[in-house]
Amino acid sequence: MRKTKLFIKIICVLILILSTALLSACSASTSDSTGKYVVLIGEDSEITEKLSDIDLLVIDAEYFSQNDIARLRENGVREIYSYINIGSIESFRSYDTDFEKYTLGAYENWPEEKWIDVSAPEWQACTASRVDSLVQKGVDGFFVDNTDVYYNYPQESIYDGILTILDYMNHTGRKIMINGGDCFVKKYLTTEKNVLIDGVNQENVFTAYDFSKDIYTKNDQSTREYYTEYLDLAMSHGCTAYTLEYAMRNGSHHPQAGSRLRREAWVHLLYF
Repeated sequence: MRKTKLFIKIICVLILILSTALLSACSASTSDSTGKYVVLIGEDSEITEKLSDIDLLVIDAEYFSQNDIARLRENGVREIYSYINIGSIESFRSYDTDFEKYTLGAYENWPEEKWIDVSAPEWQACTASRVDSLVQKGVDGFFVDNTDVYYNYPQESIYDGILTILDYMNHTGRKIMINGGDCFVKKYLTTEKNVLIDGVNQENVFTAYDFSKDIYTKNDQSTREYYTEYLDLAMSHGCTAYTLEYAMRNGSHHPQAGSRLRREAWVHLLYF
């Protein structure tokens, strides 16, 4: 079982504030057989006019209005997913401080977050309200983060709590992409008929972040094989598989990663 965290929270402000020129360069780095997939978490509506001609855009739509979403569509953004954190509370989101009593423990390397008991009805109701708000803004799907709570707290109540939240999302008619969460996803896909998950996104398949040294490194072979097998499993159950890599390598992506992605027909963003 492996666990990664959404590193975009740290680096997107540094490297994903996109101008039109940079966005063009980014899209050119993907293979011809895949669409333009862009993840911009940590940005707000000020970037709306800088984005165009994107097949799938992931934003934190909490910081965008309904008009902003409509404007993105006018600019040629064909699908818009919103980031939504269901497995932890974050101190910078005002509503999450109301749920301290349901926290399960500290989130390693992320002091502003704590894991939360997703089986708590009050948390499920809060999440449902957030889902409703995002649907009203016009998003097409959800980029669901921190189902890894099940990896850290592998209890049936946690697993069932995640399913309850995802089932509510599913009944809105929007698509669901799970970011990380391989432990939960593998259990779900291998024990139940997949009616909830449209896609999975996995960060750092070929690269890793060393928090102690504040650098990116190459994943070992066993980790790379684990994640590639996981993505293959997801595709075999009808999911689209997405990957994100962030490591700098002379201004280009890791060549092995690019080769593997083109060979397996996964959809990928870009490599730094």
